[in-house]
Amino acid sequence: MVRRSTPLLCCVIQPWICQAASITTLPKADESIVLPRQVNGAVSSSTFLRRAYQSSAVLNGRVYIDGGEVSYYSGTDITFQYSNSLLSIDLSQDWTPDSVRFDSTSKPSGAANLAGGGIWVDETDGVLYTGFAGTKSNFGDNANQPQGLWSFKPDGHGSGTWQNLNSTADKTFTENPRPYKGKTASGNGIGYFLGGYERWGTNESDLTEAPMRSLLAYDFASKKVTNTSVSLASTQGSEQFGSMLYVPNFGKKGILVSVGGLIAALNTDYDDAKLVSLDTARIFDIDSSAWFEQSTSGTSPAPRQEYCMAGVASDNQTYEILIYAGWGRHLGSSSVPFDDAYVLTLPGFYWTKAPYTARNPRHSLSCNGVGGGQIITIGGVDTTREGPVSLYKGVFTTTDPFPQGIAVFDLATLKFTNTYKANRTSYSPAFAIQSYYNDKGRKPEAGFTNSQLESVFANQNFKATNNSDASTPPTPSDSSSPSPSGSKDPSSNTGSKSSSNAGPIAGGVVGGVAAITAGIALGYFLARRRTKKKGLLENEEQQVQQQQQQQQQQPPPESPQGQQQQQQHQQQQVQEIKWQPGGYEPYPSGGGEARYTDDNGYNSVGNQGPPVHELPPHQVVYEMPERRNVSEMP
Repeated sequence: MVRRSTPLLCCVIQPWICQAASITTLPKADESIVLPRQVNGAVSSSTFLRRAYQSSAVLNGRVYIDGGEVSYYSGTDITFQYSNSLLSIDLSQDWTPDSVRFDSTSKPSGAANLAGGGIWVDETDGVLYTGFAGTKSNFGDNANQPQGLWSFKPDGHGSGTWQNLNSTADKTFTENPRPYKGKTASGNGIGYFLGGYERWGTNESDLTEAPMRSLLAYDFASKKVTNTSVSLASTQGSEQFGSMLYVPNFGKKGILVSVGGLIAALNTDYDDAKLVSLDTARIFDIDSSAWFEQSTSGTSPAPRQEYCMAGVASDNQTYEILIYAGWGRHLGSSSVPFDDAYVLTLPGFYWTKAPYTARNPRHSLSCNGVGGGQIITIGGVDTTREGPVSLYKGVFTTTDPFPQGIAVFDLATLKFTNTYKANRTSYSPAFAIQSYYNDKGRKPEAGFTNSQLESVFANQNFKATNNSDASTPPTPSDSSSPSPSGSKDPSSNTGSKSSSNAGPIAGGVVGGVAAITAGIALGYFLARRRTKKKGLLENEEQQVQQQQQQQQQQPPPESPQGQQQQQQHQQQQVQEIKWQPGGYEPYPSGGGEARYTDDNGYNSVGNQGPPVHELPPHQVVYEMPERRNVSEMP
């Protein structure tokens, strides 16, 4: 457990707590470099530094980005602001992170600009919902944000229509404190919000906050809210600073999947909070309104918060969920190992680690599945930054190594790629994932925790599934349904008896010819197969003989010539795996993950291990200078 002895560190872990504290607990933004207003979220790529704490979702061929905070160069200074516009990215065209264009739609007066919020997606009516969760930003004018629920109806061209729903939606959104930093998901006509925090009070000096342990559900059609308690052994439903995903492909109405995040204390002592192990996934079956906990296998991620989570369905009738980045509540070099990516595949509940070297850790980002196994990651602050500027601002002061804060992760290859492809509509799982199902079958390695959860996953709906973020379950596939056949119409029996027999007779003749042809083809195939197999065996024997001859010709390892050949071979291997800065390359020999420790050398279970992995001196290839005034500029 991590002990936080200073209010400043608490502000980093949960920055919005400082809004309720005294003025000394949160360093105020420097007046000389912060504008007294919010800014358009579409920051120029030439001045852009960081984007974080936003929400994002996919609807009708676009990724929408709402709220959050940004940092950028304004002349020779760094400006810290919050976004007052809704951004979108067109998914109908190919692009690279360098060239991607952000379309910006302004918000009407009264629409909240929030950090740590969420977006609900109603695919039936083609509508986004915002304003139900989040908190005001510490940047800019630190303005209070109005309560209420808003909808946005896209026009298909990057713009759309805003509507305030306070007069028609459930009174929960206007009368109750707005929650924040919980887990958001939407699907099957319902928006969900799990856990989070809520506040009470009239003035910032006397605000009180407490963690929530309930699941809020908003029905888009009836406009009603239900709030139910959650009884789970691992979290008690008190889940914060994490992500939850709607998966439409299992169960009668889909399921919710929650992994990772923080378990906030169920009292006022924040030190009782702890990170959640990702060795267990929490499943909510929407049809039965039942929660389950399922153990996972494979290489699971270290416990973390403020990561991003997105998933897509494969053409192998599996569903893969990406968990990327986040942090373990420690800034500095010990956070580097959190720049990693893991994939949880369903129904196997098996973790696979993506093979690349961690270098640029980030947290408070978002990501979304966009088709063809591609996942777009958006934003994130620099977790390696600690001082000398204020703790909350410091993580915003470096240039994001991802151009404009955008990257594309390919689930098919388990790698980051520099291009988004619009024409990709399906994908096959990576070999490491498919190998699990070949060996273990379509189930968890240790089996399902109970028969009821097993029956949920037995109901699989993959027919005509678009493998981008989905909020509507696909039509259930039914492999046993018969082919359509027409019934006889009495009015059509006007032909002779011989005419009615013509069809069966012709069918018999055609069938006989087809059978003879198939027999000839089968014989030809078997003959070629025997010939090909014989040739392959002869080739293998020749290769074995050549290898034996080469081994006989090689000098013994203890001879001077043999030692010289071994040294040359080792030097060649070192040269092949030489570290190159600024990119993601596979681990040498499949390994190379830095140990998960904190700044004091303690690992995830509290034992003190070897020193934390340190990067080469030239690791920070995108570092921006910490200059805050003109006199410090070159």
